[in-house]
Amino acid sequence: MAEPLLLGQYHDAVTGALKKIAWVRDADAYPEKNVPRFTGLATPAVYFSINGWEQGGGNEGQLNVNLSCDLFVVVDAAGAGVSRPEIFLRTAAADITQWIDGQQFGLTSLEPAVFIDASRDEFDPRMDDYLVWRISFTQSAAFGADPFAQINSPLNGVWLGKAPDIGRAHVDDYQLIYEAKPDE
Repeated sequence: MAEPLLLGQYHDAVTGALKKIAWVRDADAYPEKNVPRFTGLATPAVYFSINGWEQGGGNEGQLNVNLSCDLFVVVDAAGAGVSRPEIFLRTAAADITQWIDGQQFGLTSLEPAVFIDASRDEFDPRMDDYLVWRISFTQSAAFGADPFAQINSPLNGVWLGKAPDIGRAHVDDYQLIYEAKPDE
């Protein structure tokens, strides 16, 4: 992978792709407000979280990592706008499960996402007014610049001169020892 992953760009690509799903009213990072209880969330919503990353292997010169990510599907427990919130939530979670597997979010610097698991999430007491399912996935990417990326034009030719007959005054004394072929 020549293009390194920028986490801000990755976040924007994931949430932007989620916002294109017809039933999603809100898509963003998992809420970080330091409040005792969340209220007034626009639902159904999908929140994105990068939990961490680990060594991904490979020897291409860049640090390859496996990102560990979660998508949280959130529906109002009171059923605002949905007649059967539990069934809607499971259906939405199944929809996201199918959607996430293989996603690259329009970024060429990523391997396709790999679905891991999906389950009900009741771990955040601030979300007690909502029904939440967590969909976990991994995605491989490269951090850092590719040391082998070609940043200048390719070498077209190599000329050899012998000291002391070097410099502009001795251009005619140089010998062409390599010339690139048109298809190189």
